[in-house]
Amino acid sequence: MVKSKYPRGSEWRKWDLHIHTPASFHWNGSRFNSNPCTPENAALVDEMIHTMNAAEPAVFAIMDYWTFDGWFALKHRLTQEGAPKLEKTVFPGIELRLVAPMDGRLNAHVLFSNEIDDQVLRDFRTALNVALIDRPLSDYSLKCLARHVGEDLLRQKGFSKADVDSVDDTALKAGSTIAEISCESYKQAIRNVPNRMALGFMPFNTNDGLADVNWQEHYAYVLGLFDTSPIFETRTPDLWAAFAAVETDTNKKWISDFQRALGNVPRLAVSGSDAHRFTGEPGNNDRRGYGDYPSGKATWIKANPTFEGLKQAIKEPAKRSFIGSIPPKRQLVSENRSRFIDKLEVRKSDAAPLSDTWLDQTALHLNHDLVAIIGNKGSGKSALADIAALLGNSKQSHHFSFLKENRFRGKTGEPARHFNAKITWGDEEELEKNLNENPATENVELVKYIPQGHFEELCNAHVSGQSNAFEKELRSVIFSHADDSIRLGAHDFDQLIEQQESSLRSQLESYRSELHKINKQMAFVESQMTDDARKILEELLAQKQRLLEEQIKVEPEEIPEPTSELTAEQKKVSEQLTTISQELEKLQQQQELNQQEIAKLAAKKKACKNIKTGFEIVKRAVSQFTSEFSSDANILGLNVENLVNVEINEKAISDFESASNTRYHELKDNQLSLNAQKLSLSEKKAPLSAQLNAPQQAFQQYKEQLKVWEEKKTLLLGTKDEPDSLEGVKHRKAQLDQLPIQRQELHEQRLGLTRKVFNVLDEQKANREALFAPVQSLIQNNALIRDEYKLQFRAELTSTTDQVSNKLFAIVKQESGAFKGKSESLSAMKELMDKYDLDNVNSLINFVQELYQKLEDASKNPVGIASLLRKDRTANEVYDLIFDLDYLEPRYTLMFQDAQIGQLSPGQRGALLLIFYLLVDKGNTPIILDQPEENLDNETIVSLLVPVLTEAKKNRQIIMVTHNPNLAVVCDAEQIIHCEFDRTNGHNITYTPGAIECSIINKKVVDVLEGTMPAFDNRRVKYM
Repeated sequence: MVKSKYPRGSEWRKWDLHIHTPASFHWNGSRFNSNPCTPENAALVDEMIHTMNAAEPAVFAIMDYWTFDGWFALKHRLTQEGAPKLEKTVFPGIELRLVAPMDGRLNAHVLFSNEIDDQVLRDFRTALNVALIDRPLSDYSLKCLARHVGEDLLRQKGFSKADVDSVDDTALKAGSTIAEISCESYKQAIRNVPNRMALGFMPFNTNDGLADVNWQEHYAYVLGLFDTSPIFETRTPDLWAAFAAVETDTNKKWISDFQRALGNVPRLAVSGSDAHRFTGEPGNNDRRGYGDYPSGKATWIKANPTFEGLKQAIKEPAKRSFIGSIPPKRQLVSENRSRFIDKLEVRKSDAAPLSDTWLDQTALHLNHDLVAIIGNKGSGKSALADIAALLGNSKQSHHFSFLKENRFRGKTGEPARHFNAKITWGDEEELEKNLNENPATENVELVKYIPQGHFEELCNAHVSGQSNAFEKELRSVIFSHADDSIRLGAHDFDQLIEQQESSLRSQLESYRSELHKINKQMAFVESQMTDDARKILEELLAQKQRLLEEQIKVEPEEIPEPTSELTAEQKKVSEQLTTISQELEKLQQQQELNQQEIAKLAAKKKACKNIKTGFEIVKRAVSQFTSEFSSDANILGLNVENLVNVEINEKAISDFESASNTRYHELKDNQLSLNAQKLSLSEKKAPLSAQLNAPQQAFQQYKEQLKVWEEKKTLLLGTKDEPDSLEGVKHRKAQLDQLPIQRQELHEQRLGLTRKVFNVLDEQKANREALFAPVQSLIQNNALIRDEYKLQFRAELTSTTDQVSNKLFAIVKQESGAFKGKSESLSAMKELMDKYDLDNVNSLINFVQELYQKLEDASKNPVGIASLLRKDRTANEVYDLIFDLDYLEPRYTLMFQDAQIGQLSPGQRGALLLIFYLLVDKGNTPIILDQPEENLDNETIVSLLVPVLTEAKKNRQIIMVTHNPNLAVVCDAEQIIHCEFDRTNGHNITYTPGAIECSIINKKVVDVLEGTMPAFDNRRVKYM
């Protein structure tokens, strides 16, 4: 199989496209004699070869004035035995001067393919017309010109008329100094060279360049040379950018006019050494040697060091050329070698019983920019991506399409377990794995692998709310852009949020605790507003009234106090009984007073206990404050314990509690004493009563019965504060009429708390929005993301239908109203949530109220939702869910071209993720993309995917598997790896790497496209 000479593809190399040789008449040093191929010139040519090999540039172009002799001498010497080996690429070229409307003379160059035939070069030279004498360019014509011009011009150029007429070498030098070529013959001669093997190369603002011609007066002349010159020479960065169609702050005012003059076709701008000696003098800018660029303005070209590579750079000058000390990407690689994959290898185990080759002996050196893996279906593209992901410890191994059980790993690991793969990083660090193993979960991820399945998984799960994986990716990127002033020592996003939002979470807990209490009250109130509750009270009231009526009916019949005179003895007994009754009444009153005090003491003891519990809450709060804010206090140079001074007087409560306990026990003892006294008096009363006469005994008995009856009646009547008494039941019944007002007040209170909860959540959201300000700033500074894709990070308070429905319908039944039936319930909930903006407080309150109303409408109860509840569930659970907004949370999302991620097509979602990973993600590890063009139409591929990949490869290595080779072409991939799978020859998978400009790779691309020649000329695609 034919392999590319440059398998790593297009790489940055220095090119010096403007050097001279000893054949040039301005040469500083020993010169060739008249015949460049004579043996006498061999030593000079060898010195030239050694100098080129030792110099930094990989490519040189010989630009001798008026002649190709330097090229012929080099080419001839390289065919001779014993000649040094030339390790660099050298192109033939020629430097001329054109007739031009300017004070001086206009320099012009032509650069030729190093594969051009010598005769074509000779023909080119003779096609040039020497002005004044109207002859083809030749040494003879240059001599004729010198002898044709006047003596004054010769003297002005430093020559004597007599010497010119008599000495051929002097005449040749004078002619070379004076000669000018007609512009038309120059342009036509270039056009006549076959197979585009000649390139016009015009100095612009270097010595005697086109910038010296007055554009306004000679516009057609300048445009004519623009049209025939794909290469210009300049050492000015802004002009390089203007030629390459790259807008900068300093050229933005005039670049559009400049490009219009170029026909809106960018040009390659280079800076050559213009060396007239082999080796320069260090520090002397006027004595430059090969590869000594003026003022360090070196030319770098990212292409194969071939003529085809040069033509590819001409097609994409902005991407493939640079003037300066070192291209930014090359600098990035040199400073971060451990972030770039240098080589992938696969070997079959020596002891493997397999005869099939599969991936054995695979060894690929990877380009550090964009690597495109192409090939027909089933050719081994995904194998390479999976292996790179495996060796990079990707967390996406479950998305492997080649290294999986039903393919290369089989059911028992066959044949994968017989193969080992090795990755070599740019810093020469190596890692080896068997192809039947997956990365361990604890391994650090060294690559970002984005298979097609991962795109769909992240997007769909994010939209449905089933997974927060995409949000985790967003959080990670946001945190990566936050500087130390934002991170404040946090190690990841979650820790940062924990630090920022602890006080807000405390507020949320407080508000939700209040809501919980109100919802319990609401549920109770609603339970009392039912017909059953009213009926129970009415029946209870009727029962109490009947009991009262029955009590009135059994009032003891009145017995008047006897009027007959008592004996002295009876009178004494009567007085004793009266005294006993009075004593008993006093004792009873004292016991009631004692009981009242005991009740008050019980309340006080409970209050003490509550206060002591409160003390513990305060202590924990202070301890939590000290723990949470000690680091903040340290930053301020303060002692956190000095910031909060809470004095807790536990002794006051303890003393009060002790005194209450003492008094409680005194009262209990006193009650026992009073009971004993009452018993003693009652025992004395019976024998005394027996000593009275019958009327007196009857009267005493009546008084006792009346007292007991009145006590029962009083107990039945009770007060409004005694809920089971007649008056208490009447009061409860009267309260039923006030319940709607009380319920409305509770509802207003909880709506107010819901607003407060929302405001805290909104503050959380605002805090999180502040976190992605650095990322948004990056977006604003990137015109591609800002203007074309309109990419925006957003934090929003949001929820999903499933989040609300799953919780709600676990508490309530789906049997009536708007929420009847499982699918109908979900549809109704989705419709309701789509109706409102949950990120707006007023809209959110309307959503909460309508959801609450729909549930109440579906209930069979006149008020409340009791009939909807599942077994062992309560109404306040539903109210907690609806009103405490636990289903609402600040979430990050992305906006793409003014649409939310949920509104995008699968292709747009994939494109959005690509933009996110490639342009916004600050990670600098290699990215492996599997079929990024999936679900994208051709227009989107060109308008979106191509610019994104072009921008992203500036900062990291990208390995892309694609079914569409044209994607590799229009993205100007630096390396294309073509895959082939020969199933008839040991299941042999082979990879052919190289650059787009390589003819071998050209053919492979065409083969994959089944013979359809792709648009290799990106310029035509972009600028037609």
